[in-house]
Amino acid sequence: MVLEKVTGVCKSRPLDLVFIIDSSRSVRPLEFTKVKTFVSRIIDTLDIGPADTRVAVVNYASTVKIEFQLQAYTDKQSLKQAVGRITPLSTGTMSGLAIQTAMDEAFTLEAGARGPSSNVPKVAIIVTDGRPQDQTLYTQRK
Repeated sequence: MVLEKVTGVCKSRPLDLVFIIDSSRSVRPLEFTKVKTFVSRIIDTLDIGPADTRVAVVNYASTVKIEFQLQAYTDKQSLKQAVGRITPLSTGTMSGLAIQTAMDEAFTLEAGARGPSSNVPKVAIIVTDGRPQDQTLYTQRK
């Protein structure tokens, strides 16, 4: 039997990845900093680029703010700097509205998402500290 030595670096599969982060008043400043550190650490593990993984962030409380779209940053350093600049919105917890906004606006072709023929998975990671104050079809499913 012959064993071959495998060299090189593992590459992650391309994704269109949207972080949906809760910045309501119940998320304390230190906790919000930890959320941004978490997002940055995930970014560190990914291959970022136009043909690789693209990342967007949706920030929410009583309102929803798309901090940046999927096509906004094509390298880890600028992406992590953008995450570092995010500030809390500090009001209620409208998780349903945030999920609906991500589905309707962040995962669109205009926002930089790849179309169905690309076979690139669409992934959302929701980081929250509690129950939503609203509902959508997305939050009603379990």
